[in-house]
Amino acid sequence: MTDARFTRLRAVNLVCGLLLLAEAVLVSVAVLARKTPVLLPVTAGFPGGPVGFAAEAQVVDLAAVNLGVAVVILLAFSALVRFAVLTPALADRYRRGLSTARNPIRWVEYSQVSAITVFLVAQLNGLTEVGTLVALYAITAGATLFLALQERAPAGGSLRPFVFGAMVGIVPWGIVAFYQIGAGVLGDVPEPFVRTVTLSLLAAAALVWTNVWLGRRGRDRWAHPHRVEITQICLVTLGTTLLAGQVLWGTLL
Repeated sequence: MTDARFTRLRAVNLVCGLLLLAEAVLVSVAVLARKTPVLLPVTAGFPGGPVGFAAEAQVVDLAAVNLGVAVVILLAFSALVRFAVLTPALADRYRRGLSTARNPIRWVEYSQVSAITVFLVAQLNGLTEVGTLVALYAITAGATLFLALQERAPAGGSLRPFVFGAMVGIVPWGIVAFYQIGAGVLGDVPEPFVRTVTLSLLAAAALVWTNVWLGRRGRDRWAHPHRVEITQICLVTLGTTLLAGQVLWGTLL
């Protein structure tokens, strides 16, 4: 990790952090200017009657997620991480980790960004049950931790943690696809905004995992850890920007 490479990496962090911060401010203005917030319900269904007895579940409204506020929090969190690695307290640790192709901060950030994204995408596709939503959040965050384990394996070695993580990580997207396709079969086709958000964010997530796979192979441009890190930063920024932009134009404006 030469001085020139680390300087370039710091510049990428700064630019992406400023971009995310600007997006957070823009979405905040749209949220404050909107008279009625976009609320996504969170419910709980409690079955009644004895075991095996077909009784209609009692559905209780637990809470509602303000979509605009959730997007602002996501953008602000990602921007905070970008700025945090530029501080003297973390910069040296950040550089030393990348010198050995490791960066735990990367996976702390992405575990939460990806999990919150899946949570919101699931809600946009009509999933409201709190147990399902929490499970999707936990599974997505847990799948990312396999990538942290993969970094501890030698470059070019076994990709077993990556494979296990991919097997776990695709499950939430499969559940979202099941609800989206099922709604279409029943005649309640999701609006184009929801379908576009789902597909674009799935593609962004797939690119993140592809970047990890190429980085562990360590060939061509991905032979240098700083390039893997720059690609990761840009892809996470792209994913959050896609979510923010589509929510802004699709619901808030």
